[in-house]
Amino acid sequence: MPHALPSQLLTMKERAQVKEEEVRRIILESFASSDLAQKLELVDTLQRIGVDYHYKKEINDLLCSIYNEEDGGSDDLYVTSLRFYLLRKHGYTISADVFEKFRDKQGNISSDDVSCLLMLYDAAHVRTHGEEILDDMITFNKSRLQSLTMKNLEPELAEEVRCTLETPRFRRVERVEARRYISVYEKKAVHDGTILEFAKLDYNILQAIYCDELKELTM
Repeated sequence: MPHALPSQLLTMKERAQVKEEEVRRIILESFASSDLAQKLELVDTLQRIGVDYHYKKEINDLLCSIYNEEDGGSDDLYVTSLRFYLLRKHGYTISADVFEKFRDKQGNISSDDVSCLLMLYDAAHVRTHGEEILDDMITFNKSRLQSLTMKNLEPELAEEVRCTLETPRFRRVERVEARRYISVYEKKAVHDGTILEFAKLDYNILQAIYCDELKELTM
């Protein structure tokens, strides 16, 4: 954004405070939901869109409740992959054995759904040494994703595949990913307008603050 005037920045901050609390309510309401996928995708979206640092306690509490749920997972490969990725990323002890039930006759774990394939590939990258099942998932699904780039995917999906092959989600720079994902999220058929507006405001406010700090340092 162009350099913000003090009055513009103040207006943005006031609007952002309102949206921040609205998003907090969305997170707190999700605790009552029995929809595991919805809860996981909410946490994932907040992280990728760059506003999760405002809600560390709420996100940790939500992930803790997900970790402690009795069934401990799902029969859906996408949901299992996302759950594994988020819990591992936040330091929870979760075994790669959760993927065993998805092995095919050849011992591979994959999917025909591109979004599931991307999540599976990202989940495998939070592996630790000696987890052969995850090593195999990366090797097998990398070639599957590479072959998909040659097919007629929708432009947004093709870009997501290219981006994932270049740098798995776990290794991306947070602020750069936030800027990229705000645009991706905005184009999704189903997205939360409150989260999107807050992410844009938060990004622009931080950018204005960084610009002012940089200006002071160079003077």
